Amino acid sequence: MPAATEDGTGDAQDAFYDAVLHSRYCQPGERDADAVFRRVAVSLAAYETPAARQRWAAEFLAAMRAGLYPAGRIMNAAGAAGEATMINCFVQPIGLGGPGKPAFEQALREAGETLRLGGGVGYDLSP
Repeated sequence: MPAATEDGTGDAQDAFYDAVLHSRYCQPGERDADAVFRRVAVSLAAYETPAARQRWAAEFLAAMRAGLYPAGRIMNAAGAAGEATMINCFVQPIGLGGPGKPAFEQALREAGETLRLGGGVGYDLSP
């Protein structure tokens, strides 16, 4: 049986999920999952035709309320102010900087930009 939170209002698992929600996904002014869902739904619907946006925002919101959760970067960045990416991970090759020499400096510059925008970086080290 889950342990009760300090204030007795829920269990420890709920407290953990709430802490993750607030530290990773809530934007300023958002206090609960439904606020995050509404922001994400409107943002995703913005890519639809103007006439269809309201319907798709409602569809996306209903899907999230029913348990469909987009990837973490989408939940964090969709509809948020500022410049961020909604793509979770980029696999980047390490090209050649000269005859037979890897271009590590270029790879680090590209990784820095990806990380600045909130994405993750993986490397393709195959020859």
